[in-house]
Amino acid sequence: MMYFINNLYIRILLWGFFALFATKGSSQTIVDSCSVILTYNKTSSIIFPSVIKSVDRGSRDVLAQKAKGVDNVLQLKAGRENFPETNLTVITADGILHQFTINYSTQPTSLTVDMSADATERKGTPTIFKTDMTEVEMEKYATSIASMRKRNIVKESEYKMSLALQGIYIKDNIMFYRVRIGNQSNINYSIDFLKFYIRDKVRIKRTASQELAIKPLYIYGNNEEVNGKSHTDLVYVLPKFTIPESKYLNIELFEANGGRHFSLPIKNKDIVNARLLK
Repeated sequence: MMYFINNLYIRILLWGFFALFATKGSSQTIVDSCSVILTYNKTSSIIFPSVIKSVDRGSRDVLAQKAKGVDNVLQLKAGRENFPETNLTVITADGILHQFTINYSTQPTSLTVDMSADATERKGTPTIFKTDMTEVEMEKYATSIASMRKRNIVKESEYKMSLALQGIYIKDNIMFYRVRIGNQSNINYSIDFLKFYIRDKVRIKRTASQELAIKPLYIYGNNEEVNGKSHTDLVYVLPKFTIPESKYLNIELFEANGGRHFSLPIKNKDIVNARLLK
């Protein structure tokens, strides 16, 4: 009994020590609050040393969006004039939580805040941190892919409709999936959604099936409607990935206000045989 009490006491002490250590360690990733002044008719920018992963506004009076083509620049504007003081929280890919106090002014003294650690030492060095590929570059490659000779990897046809994966391409850490939706009926096909999922091949009894949705980085083409007696070519730009043999990639296409739905299974061997873009 005494051994049990002593052992429990030691465990409690160790737990408290590690909890205190963890708290101190995590607090080092929080940057002290910085003041940002916004106005109604001008855009302010905050430049971060790493990719922006999460943005939380303390008020709807603050309008925020990531700058197109880059992932470390946040653009801000006042949603209305003379809003009361609020805050902004941004988490970046390097694990740092940035806190900002937001106020309004008709004439801000500066429209740019540089959060890079060595901002004062760069002396004119560009501070923009680009993604692996900008949207302009994604569009350029997608346009080229859409004009390439088609080759069906997987195709499903029903209801005088067809869904086909006509090519998988890769450039650095970016993958391009060329999809064709054909409509041989006289009824226009309104696209509710076309999504990519990684799913288990076999669902074990009494075990929940694992499903992971992959969000496109960019979509090229008309992904809203396919007119009757026509087709549309789409290129979905996705982050690089492969899948284990126990899973498969599934492309789902659903019709808005209709029942013409499609499910296209893609094997890992098709993914690893992606064609290299130069």
